[in-house]
Amino acid sequence: RTSDHNAITQPALLPTELERGGDFSQSRDALGRTLQVVDPATGLPFPGSVIPRDRISPQAAALLGYYPFPNLDAAARYNYQTPLVTVTRQDSVQSRITPSPFSRNQMSGNVAYQRMTTDTTNVFGFADSTSVSGVDAGVNWSRRFSQFMSLRVRYQFTRQTTEVTPYFANRSNVSGDAGIAGNNQDPVNWGPPSLQFSSGVEGLSLAQFASNTNLTNAWSAESLLSRGRHNLTLGGGVRRQQFDVLSQQNARGAFTFTGSATGSDLADFLLGVPHASSIAFGNADKYLRASSYDAHVTDDWRVSPGLTVNAGVRWEYEAPISERFGRLVNLDVSPGFAAVAPVVANSPVGGLTGVRYPDSLLGPDRRGVQPRVGAAWRPVPASSLVIRAGYGVYRNSNVYQSIAMLLAQQPPLSKAFSVQNSASHPLTLANGFATPVGLTPNTFAVDPDLRVGYAENWQASLQKDLPASLTVLATYLGTRGSHMMQEFLPNTYPSGAVNPCPACPSG
Repeated sequence: RTSDHNAITQPALLPTELERGGDFSQSRDALGRTLQVVDPATGLPFPGSVIPRDRISPQAAALLGYYPFPNLDAAARYNYQTPLVTVTRQDSVQSRITPSPFSRNQMSGNVAYQRMTTDTTNVFGFADSTSVSGVDAGVNWSRRFSQFMSLRVRYQFTRQTTEVTPYFANRSNVSGDAGIAGNNQDPVNWGPPSLQFSSGVEGLSLAQFASNTNLTNAWSAESLLSRGRHNLTLGGGVRRQQFDVLSQQNARGAFTFTGSATGSDLADFLLGVPHASSIAFGNADKYLRASSYDAHVTDDWRVSPGLTVNAGVRWEYEAPISERFGRLVNLDVSPGFAAVAPVVANSPVGGLTGVRYPDSLLGPDRRGVQPRVGAAWRPVPASSLVIRAGYGVYRNSNVYQSIAMLLAQQPPLSKAFSVQNSASHPLTLANGFATPVGLTPNTFAVDPDLRVGYAENWQASLQKDLPASLTVLATYLGTRGSHMMQEFLPNTYPSGAVNPCPACPSG
């Protein structure tokens, strides 16, 4: 059992006592000048840079109550500091069974259990709790048929559970009490919305509730063959994964303040005028399923006493993740992003294109061939000089889980959007999470023909012993990524330019 207590002193920039009351006469902008706060209703500066008390948003006043007062000299870059304590406790137990090394047939096994709890505080004194526990068990069987051939078979079971409890969960309905509507106010998701300020003022935030279980069953087999100077390894495996998730992506929502309304992000907040808002909740329970397969062959070739070559190829295929009840949503897109329509996995036919999608809404990518080769060469028999070189392709096999989590949190199965304040859709702290009209509510979609990215690695090294028990090693390492994921926002155009396609979907 281990127990860790770590404390750090964290600085922060918080609203001053004058600013809390709307008085910005002592505040300075980024250039050190007296801040001019503009009244968005008239376009003229507030007299004396003071916002009248009756103009301060009740929602902002309620959320300001969770901000501590500054405790440092106001002339410093930061005006507040506090110790943050993180407590981590870990319990673990392991057991192994090892057979006699003299038998042709051998079985071995292991079981391990580990549990870790972490309590973390932030600048506001909110303490979020995270608990992670896991079981890892494996059984191995091997048989040595002769001195030139052997076989190994393995089964492995892993189970991991994660519980995240935010500070306000089941304790206080901060958003509801402040009069902020439209976000999720289930007791486990109680708390304030996230506040983000462009000037560096400390943003209000805390963790999202989660109760997740990941389960993996894996089977693999490998055979070793020796013939002359060649040692061949052939193998393969199958893995079945389950991700049972009970969580929301952004249940309490988030507001961003940039000063676009008044010239000061903090003044925008006091008036309850955010620059943008985003939210994503609904379809909280998700049962994601996926299978993966791999096969490999490697030849360890002792070409000569001074040269060894290790060459092989590995193939991997990870099926895109599906949801047990078909609760995934992607977008069916017409050419040029002229129109979009949601397509749900329980009825995966595109309403625009008529294309029938697989249950995962993503096409499989079975092109996971990864060649790998390495060599070690001693060019001078009597010298300690060794030259090594290698090249390999490594596939990014973990992209699908993050994609599936986003596809499971999209309309029409959930409420999810990100929108900026505008004349057609004005935002306030009170109604910032009202569903926008005329904008595409979906916040995420992915190309159904997504190809999994990969990295090419190559390296070369020279090693030589020197007098006085010294060794010199020079290494060159290169990496190149291909087909990496790219994210973009369709139908955007430069600020101030004419919209080339007003009828096209945006947002």
